[in-house]
Amino acid sequence: MNLTEKIIITDTNIITDLFNANLLEKFSLLDNVYILDIIKESEINHKTCNMELINKIKVIQATSNQILEMQKLAKENKKLSPQDLINYVVAKDNNYILATGDNRLKIFSEKNGVEVLRTLKIIKLMNSNNIINKEKAIEACLLLRNNPYTRIPLIEIDNTIEEIKKLAIAV
Repeated sequence: MNLTEKIIITDTNIITDLFNANLLEKFSLLDNVYILDIIKESEINHKTCNMELINKIKVIQATSNQILEMQKLAKENKKLSPQDLINYVVAKDNNYILATGDNRLKIFSEKNGVEVLRTLKIIKLMNSNNIINKEKAIEACLLLRNNPYTRIPLIEIDNTIEEIKKLAIAV
């Protein structure tokens, strides 16, 4: 998959993970990465990550119809936040890719036909699309692995490191 072929809508989990992996700047400079204005204003702050990096990410707005759809979905899906649902609705309506670290949102989105990227997949794609080299990809995974607040299962991080190493050997 070419990481830059479709617009990507990102959530706070991805931003936090990529910041912790020291990759947010490179991710934010991709022409096709966007954050919803609602998410940027309500969830992102200096505790989440470096605001200068966040300000490099392009902002997109949800339409009033999308907000109404999100509100309808929120009544039906109590386990997903309004922020999760608005990301889903905008991605679905525009055939965008949704980048999320939230497993419930991932399952819901994929079940409803939205393509989803997770943190480790983004790292692998950044490597395979020559945005970062193998060493930087492995370093990013190790930073996530050593972060006491990571939500990503350590076995998934270890498997990704091994996969990146094998890909480098095969080339």
